[in-house]
Amino acid sequence: MLKLAVLPGAICGGCDVALASLGERLADLLRYYEIVYWPTVVDRKLTDFLKLSSIDVLVHMGGISTEEEAKLAREVSSRARVKVSLGSCSVYGGIPGLNSLYKPIEVYEAIASQVDVRSKNSDLELPRPIEYSAYTDIVEPDVLAPGCPPGSIVLDQLFDLLLKYAETGRLEPRILLLGDPESLCNKCPRNPKTTKITMPGIRRIFEVKLDDNKCFLEQGVLCMGPATRAICDHSCIKANYPCTGCGGPIEWGVDSGLSHMSSVASALMVDREKSVLEAGLARELDKIRDVTGIFYRYTLRKSLTYKLRKLRVGE
Repeated sequence: MLKLAVLPGAICGGCDVALASLGERLADLLRYYEIVYWPTVVDRKLTDFLKLSSIDVLVHMGGISTEEEAKLAREVSSRARVKVSLGSCSVYGGIPGLNSLYKPIEVYEAIASQVDVRSKNSDLELPRPIEYSAYTDIVEPDVLAPGCPPGSIVLDQLFDLLLKYAETGRLEPRILLLGDPESLCNKCPRNPKTTKITMPGIRRIFEVKLDDNKCFLEQGVLCMGPATRAICDHSCIKANYPCTGCGGPIEWGVDSGLSHMSSVASALMVDREKSVLEAGLARELDKIRDVTGIFYRYTLRKSLTYKLRKLRVGE
């Protein structure tokens, strides 16, 4: 039996639930793997787990927010033959990656101001916060499984890969990014019949009576579909909500925020640009609230924008 461990970092629990909800597929996996650590599912102590000198597969979920999480992730990863980064927080930094806009102490103080911690023991030692990072910032995984949380397409691919590894003992000698290597738009049920999309302006979702059969962008609503890897069955879009980009960029290493900004710039009021001129376009773009939160909601940590900021402040 191969040894498999699921290690949570800073998580909300969504990836845990997605993985555990697979039910019968997990039973298939247990024919080949012994789960030696997974706090949500298996009653095993961390101290006992750390006595193992090696494991075959490590699945890491969530980001890294404390010194303890970083140390544990590095230590366990060094013992794993195959390392899987599961979920957008682990792969790209996810929504908590927006904390990178602030100093760790600022984030810590903001959280501490809302929590009342009382202890009779004055020696209580809280986790030491560090700058939030993705798992991929400190470890180079073999497999990247994005999503918030990963859906059936990514999880099915991951399980097939783990079963194949159990049978052959081999993986491809490169980082594997799961999902399909195409834009989410390509198979979108709202995909416009024309390749030339025109945005009438910038509209927030509550400002529009949405047509369920029409592309969000053609209705002026920002949708990250053009710059997002196809990792899902368009469940958000089918629920009449635009893609927010949890799948990350189409290719590993690409800046999805810049890609989508380019898509918006090439589509915004292209039928009226001669009449509205540059000033009119600028006024329309000013309607975008929280540019970072929209274009880099899940991928700020891996963006060129973040790297340039780090260089500018000399970090």
